[in-house]
Amino acid sequence: MKYIIIIIVILVVISYLFWLKLKKGKPGRISGYEVERKTYDEALVVDVRWNKEYANAHAINAVNIPIKVLRDGSDILDSYKDKDIILYCVVDITSRNTEKILREKGFKNLYIGDGIRQYNYGKPKFKNVIMAEFKYLKSTTNHILLNVGNEKLESIEIKSNIDNVVSDTSSISDEQLILVYSDNPSDSLEVSKILSDLGKKVINLIEPMDIKKYTFTPINKKDFSPVPIEDQISECG
Repeated sequence: MKYIIIIIVILVVISYLFWLKLKKGKPGRISGYEVERKTYDEALVVDVRWNKEYANAHAINAVNIPIKVLRDGSDILDSYKDKDIILYCVVDITSRNTEKILREKGFKNLYIGDGIRQYNYGKPKFKNVIMAEFKYLKSTTNHILLNVGNEKLESIEIKSNIDNVVSDTSSISDEQLILVYSDNPSDSLEVSKILSDLGKKVINLIEPMDIKKYTFTPINKKDFSPVPIEDQISECG
């Protein structure tokens, strides 16, 4: 009996040390503090976990593209090959597997950020999207467009700015989806934070609105048809 207890203790210690090593991750990661301060001009931050996990907590400047989407052959990130891309997940496992997938497709400027077990990214109440998902949502949802920049997408939209956005959107129901965009992503990000903190339902275009890019951005419905939330089982590490 004494030997069984000793073996159990040894196994527990080994498991704990392994978890500490896993949590620490491999060297060379970008700290979560730095990740959240990256502007779109500097890097595209991508959370590669399931969308239900992203909804619970994520970096304030991160878009959500689950590894499954990329593993299934999606080319949703192909137009961003020349950008620095920071990937993160729970610790390092899923982000590094995603890195491998993208490197095999010719991506070079890839970096790994702290996972949510390594840094407290908080719980932003809005979702960030890249152009393809913004275009998909615009074509498939009942929404209001909120333009806080200079690049006009449609004739029917609300035009506002950081100083006036609260009053300009006061009549919008909390259940109404608001798609926010700007030619200055920092402004749309700040406005999205303001409105979501007030209880509004917000989707933010994380990149600058460029009408030409918007027009020629292809959308693949398979990229935005995830496994139902109730059927999602985390495989991220």
